[in-house]
Amino acid sequence: MPPDYELQSYWNDRFKDEYHFEWLDDGRETILPHLRAHLRSQSRANPPHPPRLLHIGAGTSSLSERIRELYRDVFGDNVNEQVIVNADFAETLVRRKSEAEVKRAAEGGGRGMRWMLADVLKWDESKQLLDGQQGLFDVVVDKSTSDSVSCCGDVSFAFSNRSFHPLLNLHLTPDPSPRDAITLSPVELLALHLASLVQPGGLWLALSFSSTRFCFLEKQKAGAPVDPALYWTIQEVDTVDAPTGLERSDVHAPAVKHYLYVIRRSDAPL
Repeated sequence: MPPDYELQSYWNDRFKDEYHFEWLDDGRETILPHLRAHLRSQSRANPPHPPRLLHIGAGTSSLSERIRELYRDVFGDNVNEQVIVNADFAETLVRRKSEAEVKRAAEGGGRGMRWMLADVLKWDESKQLLDGQQGLFDVVVDKSTSDSVSCCGDVSFAFSNRSFHPLLNLHLTPDPSPRDAITLSPVELLALHLASLVQPGGLWLALSFSSTRFCFLEKQKAGAPVDPALYWTIQEVDTVDAPTGLERSDVHAPAVKHYLYVIRRSDAPL
């Protein structure tokens, strides 16, 4: 049986003893070049504050530290690191990482990056990532989190509920109605939630092992009550060689590819 990547309990147990692990790769040659180009483009406009970044499923990857370093490189050592929000739904990890940021800030000044607990498939938790008046995010970083999310089954909504995304409630009634139920794949639901967290023109940088992870964004669905393709457009897909893990040059393994998706938030309101 494959691991239960979609379960919070799996990750809480795993992160009790795991302090570093890289899914797919460390992001240096995949996510970070695109992020660097985006941040530099934004910096040339002299914004009042650096772009807000949401790193979903941050886990124990070194990518969060690489993102911090990149912000300091582009915006200076005194950049407000609070604009970087690392989110995960494993309480064990978020508590440990938050404590580390507090300690780091106390030793070196500043306030450090933020770590927040959230299940991105639950709207009532996802919307808390906006943190009140801090504003929408400019970029989302997703290193195989959409892959883990895809392990969940399809999600059906048969009646309205305050914890659901407002667009779902717009098409549902308080009384259960299987006939009018809205069913989304877990990655479609993720895309809907993120669309409400990211400003128009913002980016979703997603590294995945699947060449079809975001196929639902390739064409809009006529008449569908909820269609994430209205809010996101795949701008670019980079196909990259996956790390082999082989140290000997005379050992050969089948070529494995990963895919870096550059997805742009449209101007469609939510």
